[in-house]
Amino acid sequence: MSTFYPTNDSHRISLLRTALESHRRDQAVVHTYLTATIGETLESQAAQLEAAVQAIAQATATHQQAVAMTEVAVEAIQAQVRYTWNTVRWQVRWQGVSPAVLPYYHLRTQRTPLPKNRVDWLALADRLLLGDADAVEAGYESAIDPVALPAARAALQTALDDLNGAKQHLHSARQTGRGVRRSSDRLIRHTIGDLRHALRDQSSTDQQQIMRTYGVRFQRTSTPIADGQEQEIVALDSRSLAPTKQTGVVGWQLQPVTETTAG
Repeated sequence: MSTFYPTNDSHRISLLRTALESHRRDQAVVHTYLTATIGETLESQAAQLEAAVQAIAQATATHQQAVAMTEVAVEAIQAQVRYTWNTVRWQVRWQGVSPAVLPYYHLRTQRTPLPKNRVDWLALADRLLLGDADAVEAGYESAIDPVALPAARAALQTALDDLNGAKQHLHSARQTGRGVRRSSDRLIRHTIGDLRHALRDQSSTDQQQIMRTYGVRFQRTSTPIADGQEQEIVALDSRSLAPTKQTGVVGWQLQPVTETTAG
């Protein structure tokens, strides 16, 4: 039988909690397999990992909400930019206004600017506000919505600030999670090591039965392993779900996340 080490947070927490419960139960009958240090650490480690997982989930939700709000703000800016440009073109085509007004709004006769990202849309809104003021000073009629465009510009700035804050919070939560996962994996290795040492004089069957009560998982292998023989460590690859041989415990594995940049 080969020992499986957890490769996701749910399995890590389950093993830590199960080992803690079994340790306390065995302590009640004055029969312990774990050292005092490991027994005392199981509860705090499980709590830290649970908190880290929850923090990542909350930070991810906040980030996703910030992305959604930013997209709404960008759409509002785009609507105001289109309104302004359509107004200017209408004035030039149907009201006899000179095409000389177009540069004030960063337009050319046969070409329309196309911002590439959110920050560019914000900068374009700023340029349109300044250009409209210059056009009015030059004697042209204003082409912007004096209320909607400034409001849309302010909303996008706020949304971008919130998005940047959410990204930083998510990054921090993930960094903390990585550290907690590493310490959890280390404690799990030590826990299993303690169990193996304490049970070294028992048969393989008895060892596995007791270790299972501590949350340790096994998989049957094709080659039988003699009592006392070092067992091969096998971990599940989280992508293919196929057993892969490892020289040690599989470390934390983050699910791929696509981050949306503030730009």
